[in-house]
Amino acid sequence: MNLDKIRNFAIIAHIDHGKSTLADRLMEITGLVEKGRHDEQLLDRNPISRERGITIKLAPVTMRYGEYTLNLVDTPGHVDFSYEVERTLSSVEGVILLVDATQGIQAQTIAHAYKAIEQNLTIIPVVNKIDRPEAQVDKTVRELAAFLGTTENEVMRISARTGEGVPQLLQAVIEKIQDPRSKIQNNGPEETRALIFDSYFDPHQGVIAFVRVFAGRLAKGIKYTLLANGTEFEAQGVGIFTPDLVPADSLESGQIGYVVTNLKKIRLVRVGDTMADSPAARPLEGYKKVKAMVHASIFTTDADDYPNLAKALEKLYLNDAAIEFEPIYSKTLGPGFRVGFLGLLHADVTRERLEREFGQSLVLTPSQVDFHEEKGQFFEPISLTTIITPTAYMGAVMQLAQKARSTMVSSDNVALGNQMILSYELPIAELMKNFYDELKSVSSGYASLDWELLEYRAVAADRLEILINGEPVEEFSEIVVTENALPRSRELVERLAESIPRQMYEVRIQARFKGKIIASESVRPFRKDVTAKLYGGDRSRKDKLLKKQKKGKKLMKQVGRVEIPKEAFIKLFRMK
Repeated sequence: MNLDKIRNFAIIAHIDHGKSTLADRLMEITGLVEKGRHDEQLLDRNPISRERGITIKLAPVTMRYGEYTLNLVDTPGHVDFSYEVERTLSSVEGVILLVDATQGIQAQTIAHAYKAIEQNLTIIPVVNKIDRPEAQVDKTVRELAAFLGTTENEVMRISARTGEGVPQLLQAVIEKIQDPRSKIQNNGPEETRALIFDSYFDPHQGVIAFVRVFAGRLAKGIKYTLLANGTEFEAQGVGIFTPDLVPADSLESGQIGYVVTNLKKIRLVRVGDTMADSPAARPLEGYKKVKAMVHASIFTTDADDYPNLAKALEKLYLNDAAIEFEPIYSKTLGPGFRVGFLGLLHADVTRERLEREFGQSLVLTPSQVDFHEEKGQFFEPISLTTIITPTAYMGAVMQLAQKARSTMVSSDNVALGNQMILSYELPIAELMKNFYDELKSVSSGYASLDWELLEYRAVAADRLEILINGEPVEEFSEIVVTENALPRSRELVERLAESIPRQMYEVRIQARFKGKIIASESVRPFRKDVTAKLYGGDRSRKDKLLKKQKKGKKLMKQVGRVEIPKEAFIKLFRMK
């Protein structure tokens, strides 16, 4: 295959700016799918993606256009999934930077653009949704050109929905994005090295690795080594994405595709690892390991399902390398896992995937930001947060940031006309509460944000304990900053009191901070006999009702003598 006829590129943008719709149009123009005869947003195959209207997984596809092979990777836009973007950028030579003409440049637009610039990728700036009556096309073009330091003529105008301008964009991809030779890294003429940028587990074929070949050739029947741990395997097959997996004779240098490893131990295949034909090969430069910012404990509603939860997390980890998990045991909730996430949306999507894709019935404890403790002193993670807001809402946004214990770093509106770029050092504990929702509220939905970990700083904080009938429940306890202890404790006990059903005895819910009870609620008792309404009849009627009640109890979790419904845990988790 001629390297100069291959183009590897990604679409990057803020959430809901039209990435997946543009991918649909590109697949139609290249003849991969027939117009009007496929699902909208075809690359968003995960049902959770479709229902939430967001991309949560990168998705590769290979298209043919004349004599060219085009490898596209669609990427998420939400800040919680920015690590997926980093994985993609390691595998391509160029990007389409897409901006919605009705919304303008937003926070993830800037964050993703900087990532592309750091990797020296070709950027094609594109303004989308030009067909919308509320579109501010000229204004958005000016802002995007000023931000990237290009001329306005270099900014392309398209409608991904109608297809207007998309054929010209496809031609620009061919003309402007470099062929794969710019990223090929050879140690010798016969060397084979490929970067693993994603993977998933198939019960019949083992781990299937998504790879970008940087040197040499991958083919069925050849033995390869995973350099991170020295694991050797024989490839059972290779192929490309259409977006279904389609077998091929080989994957050549510069191509993107998949390798069937037949490895059954999931953790042997790591995202970011190098696949090579020699254990002595030099690993490729991958990308940095992301760090979990939020932790929660996950338990099954039925303790017997714990082994299945362990298997589900292993399989999920394979194509979501951002989650971290380790087994724990709770005296009140039984065996489970402490799991780390990048943010609350990432955590909620992970819970939903475990339940829907792997059939788990789960409870999550309230999310906790990762504080460090050294010799009695607590250190909290601080983010460098970038907020973009129209100048009309700047005062309200600044008040919100001040309330969140932030420190302003800079403000700038040079490139964005009537919009301001505000930079803050903002505690992640504040960011992970409802800061994003409040930001949208005070700016009428126009402001956006992006953040990255800056450092850990000393802070006055301690453990807030939740007691149920006098017994501390570790899974509901968390580290809180002293000034937030009272409002947070009231939130927790009130939400628990609302969520715990009345039982045969009083349930007392208390919050204790630095040895003192600072909030308290109770749930009044009552006695309920589920068979009381049944008069006469055979025993089978009562057995049927008791069986139904037993099934319902599987959706409850026993904390001491108190039964807490699964929904209560989810409500507590989503409080932030």
